[in-house]
Amino acid sequence: VALVGVPNVGKSTFLAAVTRAKPRIADYPFTTVVPNLGTWIPPLSGRKRDAEQGEDQAAGSTGLVLCDVPGLIAGASQGVGLGHAFLRHIERCRVILHLIDATSENLIEEYHMINEELAQYGSGNLANMPQVVVVNKMDQVEGGEEAKQELADRLKEAMGHTRLMWVSAKEKEGVDDLM
Repeated sequence: VALVGVPNVGKSTFLAAVTRAKPRIADYPFTTVVPNLGTWIPPLSGRKRDAEQGEDQAAGSTGLVLCDVPGLIAGASQGVGLGHAFLRHIERCRVILHLIDATSENLIEEYHMINEELAQYGSGNLANMPQVVVVNKMDQVEGGEEAKQELADRLKEAMGHTRLMWVSAKEKEGVDDLM
């Protein structure tokens, strides 16, 4: 699962919230300069916990590997910055979690820019990957449910699908529902 978005959207914070990974997290853009990996292991509820039966919490193929891709900028598909290196990591994934900063004034434009970079890279196959849009930093949005609904309406119109989730990675709100 590729965590994709513009710089400083909270991809590393999300990775740290759902895995044991310890990515560098700071409140400035381009904190992540190399992709970070983490493994999400589902909670044990519903699975046997009996160690005598030989079950190991981390064994098997029930987890997901998440790749925190450094922030993408306009022109990444043409190699601006380290765009090609970062986009190449997304090719190895099967699903994209497209994180959006709920506090951004330009979130619709950022959403379109990321998707255009995905479409323009290589053969354009990244644009056809399954994608879930995750609105992060919901704990910082003022206006409550009314603001959330307005934002949801704007995003759904721009997205063309309804795979939209709401989280606050920093506060770990909504992350369990997403995973």
